[in-house]
Amino acid sequence: MKVGGRKMKRILTVVIVVSMVMALLMMLATGCKEQADSVTDDATVTEEEVAEETAEDMGEKVVKVMHIASPEADYVAEHLEEFEEMTGIKVEMDIVPRDDINVRYLRELIQGIGTYDVVGGMGSDNYTTYVYKGNYIPLGDYMTDEEVDNIYAKDIFIDPRTGKLSGITQYQNWEMLFYRKDLLNDPDEQAAFKEKYDRDLTVPKTMDELLEVAEFFHRPPEMYGYFVGAVPWSIFGDFACAIIGEGVNISDEEGNLTLTNEGVVNAMDYVAKLAQFGPPGWETQSFFDADQLMQEGKLFMYQNWFYIWQQYSTEFTDMIGVAPPTGNVQPGVFLSGFLTLVPANAPNPELGIEFLKWFGSYDFQKQQTIATGNLPNRTDVLEDSEVVESIASFDQYKACVPYTGILKTTWGNELQTGLQEAFFRIVNGEVDAAGAMDWLQNEKYADRKAIE
Repeated sequence: MKVGGRKMKRILTVVIVVSMVMALLMMLATGCKEQADSVTDDATVTEEEVAEETAEDMGEKVVKVMHIASPEADYVAEHLEEFEEMTGIKVEMDIVPRDDINVRYLRELIQGIGTYDVVGGMGSDNYTTYVYKGNYIPLGDYMTDEEVDNIYAKDIFIDPRTGKLSGITQYQNWEMLFYRKDLLNDPDEQAAFKEKYDRDLTVPKTMDELLEVAEFFHRPPEMYGYFVGAVPWSIFGDFACAIIGEGVNISDEEGNLTLTNEGVVNAMDYVAKLAQFGPPGWETQSFFDADQLMQEGKLFMYQNWFYIWQQYSTEFTDMIGVAPPTGNVQPGVFLSGFLTLVPANAPNPELGIEFLKWFGSYDFQKQQTIATGNLPNRTDVLEDSEVVESIASFDQYKACVPYTGILKTTWGNELQTGLQEAFFRIVNGEVDAAGAMDWLQNEKYADRKAIE
């Protein structure tokens, strides 16, 4: 019978342990206490190592999962026992800091290091990169057509190389517009607004309306009209919402950059104009800072992700409202939600697939939605009556579903920095929006494609 080198090593190790234990018993019998203590220490350590190394031989199945440090990762970690009890598969979950996560994605899905069976936590700036370029096992191979069709916004996750579903998101997420509904509905504010702008004060639906409302309620230092957080990963959401709201993208059908497209230029111009209604220090802040300002009553409106609505809808019921993100052509719905894949070189890919099946199951998706307020990735769960009842203003979210989109590029993290640089050229008065985007496409990113 042929025995692999690793298994032979384990067998030899076990033999050594048994021999040492026998020697220990003999020494105890003859009263050689000092020598026995020494052997006991060695034997104990070796037995622990052997137990760990031979777990696989004893039939224990372990799936290794990587996730980004986040409340969503914490939620998964809290429910791993459910998966383990259901499948008999143990989970080793590695929660990785945000500063390190992009290097880990690259190693697992491009370089094929093969450390993890499941790689999760990829936001929308990584979707195109890893769906189009990653090396993974398509989840679509393990799903029926009906199951694939049940994933809404599924086209974003279809690999153009194979036509198959790459993986699934943990949830679906996008930015919404949060505003002071108590002030918007105040009769005195409504009268003053109509006198100044010659129209009724309503929730903004176009970018021009957004600018007017932001200007009207900009009353520093008591209150600021709007908030643009300018750190790259925060402002990228504002850019994406504005660009999608113009009905355009940063890539054409051939994968060429379209940063000088009229709609993209308009979007950048609007974001730059909105920045003037922010608080001191907005240049180095993010939407997390805006959360605090809104709760203190110092901000009239801003756009942010779902997570904060769970708190606003319970603690600030009469003060804060929610609406679809603003856009000139359509709502600017920038989809995200932690894409999860099984790397091609996963040590135990079959266990990774089992994990994703649980991860995307009706029960998990429903429980997660009710607990966190993040929307499910499944259409059937989205229509579940208990889910609908659990989310305040659910109709506002549901209205956004047909408009969800992403910015298509395979180097989203780098593009974030470039867009931020172009943005500050506009804000600082060096160039207008058209000039900034011309510089970005034809100088900084000359000869580059959006899809590389």
